[in-house]
Amino acid sequence: MVVDASPLTFGYYTAALVATAGIALASGTQFAVIGLWRRREAMYLSYAMLCLCIATLALANALLHTASSLDVATPALRTMISAAAISFLPFVVFIRAYTGGPPQLRLQLLVGLVVGGFTWLNLDLPSTMFFDQLEPGAAIVLPWGERLYDVSGTASGWGLLFHALTYLAFLWALFHAVMQMRKGGERLRGALLAVCLLAQFGALLWGDVVVDALDKPYPYLDSFSFLPFVLLMGLSLAAQLHQRTVQLEQTTGRLEAEAHIRREAEFSLRHVAYHDGLTGLPNRLRALDYLAEVHTETLARGQHGAVLLIDLDNFKTINDALGHPIGDRMLEAIADRLLAAAPADSMLARLGGDEFVLILGPLAGTAAATQAQVQAQLAAEQMLARLAEPVAVDSRILAVGASVGVALFPAGEESVADLLRRADIALYRAKAAGRNAVRLFLAPMQQEADTRLALERGLRTALEQERMPAQFALHFQPQVNRQGELIGAEALLRWRHPQLGELSPSVFIPLAEETGLIHALGAWVIGEACTRIRAWERDGVAFGGRLAVNVSAWQLNHPHFAEQLVAQVHAAGIAPARLSLELTESALLLDFDGALQTLNQLSAAGFHLALDDFGTGYSSLSYLQRLPLDVLKVDRAFVSELQPHAASPLASFIIDVAHRLGIAAVAEGVETVPQRLTLERLGCDGLQGFLICRPVDDAGFRQWLAEHQQARALPQAQRGTPDASGAPRTPDVSSHDRR
Repeated sequence: MVVDASPLTFGYYTAALVATAGIALASGTQFAVIGLWRRREAMYLSYAMLCLCIATLALANALLHTASSLDVATPALRTMISAAAISFLPFVVFIRAYTGGPPQLRLQLLVGLVVGGFTWLNLDLPSTMFFDQLEPGAAIVLPWGERLYDVSGTASGWGLLFHALTYLAFLWALFHAVMQMRKGGERLRGALLAVCLLAQFGALLWGDVVVDALDKPYPYLDSFSFLPFVLLMGLSLAAQLHQRTVQLEQTTGRLEAEAHIRREAEFSLRHVAYHDGLTGLPNRLRALDYLAEVHTETLARGQHGAVLLIDLDNFKTINDALGHPIGDRMLEAIADRLLAAAPADSMLARLGGDEFVLILGPLAGTAAATQAQVQAQLAAEQMLARLAEPVAVDSRILAVGASVGVALFPAGEESVADLLRRADIALYRAKAAGRNAVRLFLAPMQQEADTRLALERGLRTALEQERMPAQFALHFQPQVNRQGELIGAEALLRWRHPQLGELSPSVFIPLAEETGLIHALGAWVIGEACTRIRAWERDGVAFGGRLAVNVSAWQLNHPHFAEQLVAQVHAAGIAPARLSLELTESALLLDFDGALQTLNQLSAAGFHLALDDFGTGYSSLSYLQRLPLDVLKVDRAFVSELQPHAASPLASFIIDVAHRLGIAAVAEGVETVPQRLTLERLGCDGLQGFLICRPVDDAGFRQWLAEHQQARALPQAQRGTPDASGAPRTPDVSSHDRR
């Protein structure tokens, strides 16, 4: 088809060149934008540059074939050759990026230098780089009648070198395409690149062999061979878009799955955070939140509520004897029972271990605290009744009771934590009352708890900050025999509290035992007793007897008590025989075999051992004969019953038992002369009490020893009233706690 009737016509071939230039320019613009958007990705930017070179080459080719003279054709030819030379650099970069090879800066620099040299030669030489001499050639007539302008001339050596390098570049690219085909997931991409390269290579052979070597009147097809590259990049982009779409769908699926898992995990964590893992009941945190809500609601309604703190009795015995798995099953069964017995609109929660809490409120129709108390008491008794029934765990029938502490609100509490604390105080009272009981919190309980806390803090502070000598002191009460001779003394601990004044051991010793401070306190007492004995020896004080020190059951059951005591006394430079250790029957009940072993160690080390308050507790004669005792003390309860003409059979029995076992009997709490005379008639070996001397401090004890020694030195007729001590008689008064 001929568009123009002139000798040179604009037809299909020329239009195809222009269309190819447009396609290359559009594709290059598209991929330039993609490359810049994808953080300057080398493959897309190099391809865009290559498209620009091909568009320039196609347009210059169209201008060449539509030229009217050599002067018009020469610039077009020069532009074609420059575009072909410049395309070498983006071609090399594109092949390296497409095949996944690392960028080779040295290769790119070398190619850039070659491209620069060829471009300079092409622009500098008069007949371009391809020809030594350029002249118009015969017009090319295509089969459909289109006439194309053409040039001819003598080929230059630079042109031959350029063609050789072109073939070398295509062979290099084809090698990388084949290597890419050998990769597992890159086979298709490598095959497509190889097809495009072979098409381009065929176009080169067409021009060099058919057009140049065989001198056939046909045009070059180099520009059209670029179209497969456009198709290749389109397919590559589509494949990447599909891959990205698949990845996006997979990522979306994973995110949705993760969101679902996260929601389930959040729900699970929330359930774990607010519920007990064993029983499924709300835990302490959820109970506190709910209690705060109920507390606010009761205040708003002007009603009352209650907190019931439930603690199982002797659950530790079941747990230790049968193991934790059985204990866990037991807790699950108990939780079910408590939940079934819980009133409507209440919350049952497990605080931990064997402790539960029941929150009631707002109690319907309870404008008065008395009605609320009745309802809370009734709920507590229902709980105890359900727990009193035996529980079947596997093949075992187990029974466990409970103690309940009740705290009503509102009752001036500052926070919901105060309510739990008050219920705990009431629970402690229920435990102390014999367990399996219900106790309501009352205001005096808080005062007692505050006093107890102050005592504990003061005791701990005194022990930790070494304030013992400033607050604690030993008082001494002498012991004499029937003839009034000094046989020893008992060291009695006193605490001068900074705020509460002087305190008896009966106040703070049980607290020290419960808090574990009894070990440090007992060690201080032993050390202070040794210090006093050494001081008396140094000052020539007439004390040749033994100093008795009370030993707690908790001390006696410590596995290293004997070793530590022996080491402490030896370090103080005191012979163990100078000390007498007094223990109560309760100290033997916790672990008799262990206590017996400890007592044997102490006796072997030289300590004298005395059993205090004999007959007031669990008295076992079979145990008594196995103990390495030196003294058996008659309790003041039996001494106070002595009458001149009607002796207490129990006191007589204890003294007789002591003598039959070959140990001495010492009576404590001797306050009257008739009591002394009766004890002497019964054959009691030692006397201790207010009749002899009250407990006195170190200075008073030294004074009493001096007066006692002086009184014993006087003849019998000059001693005054013949009491057992030889010292002035103390008036008959009721004794205080001697501990």
